[in-house]
Amino acid sequence: MELDRRLTEYEAWIWYAPSGGSVSPELVAEIQAKMTAIAKRHGYPGRASDRQKSAFDVEAAKWLAGHPQLASPELLRDDLWAFLSCIMLQELVVWRYSARQRARFAGGVRNTFQRLWMRGRTLDLGEMAGARRWHLLEGLSEDAMVQIFERASIASDARLARAIATGWLNTADRIGRERMEDVMRRATKLLRLRNQIIDLTFLPTEDLGQEVERAFTRSSEGIPQREDFAAASGRGP
Repeated sequence: MELDRRLTEYEAWIWYAPSGGSVSPELVAEIQAKMTAIAKRHGYPGRASDRQKSAFDVEAAKWLAGHPQLASPELLRDDLWAFLSCIMLQELVVWRYSARQRARFAGGVRNTFQRLWMRGRTLDLGEMAGARRWHLLEGLSEDAMVQIFERASIASDARLARAIATGWLNTADRIGRERMEDVMRRATKLLRLRNQIIDLTFLPTEDLGQEVERAFTRSSEGIPQREDFAAASGRGP
């Protein structure tokens, strides 16, 4: 269905904030075209593998986070993302998940595209970081992303989220990514408890990093480092 027809077919279900506003056809068309192009690079409309879906998530998150017109506070509205997912990009939602997963259409932390925008905006290290700008976004597993971004006490503070993402990557380098799921859950619980005692969001960056490092160190106690594990099992590095 063409863009103009989508807007007219669903006009009865489109509303604006009391303060006014209007749809930008140019921006909506750009989002639709770019998301479709990214999806096609990763298997759309065919059946995609988990690896292809993950690659789509990363590339789409980079684009959404880096677009200058998508930095507005308006993007914090759940209904805006519901509009995009239900009307403008519904085919991509069905391809990435399925028509039965309603949470992927509705606005919120599980929305197909809202979650990617949040990840990209939060984990973007900025242009000054050079080649490492998207280091956190590209390195985290899906489970780690969920642990960070589906917990409001963590996701609401970008510094804390980035610190935990860094702690995850450092620990994964030490013990291996395949053993990080339980470690991440334990570390997240410890940090949320610690946040009840001292407000982690007010700590200087260095102190915050140390708090996160201690939580991951404690959560991974007893797990051998990758080199030690490989040597004990007779495998190479």
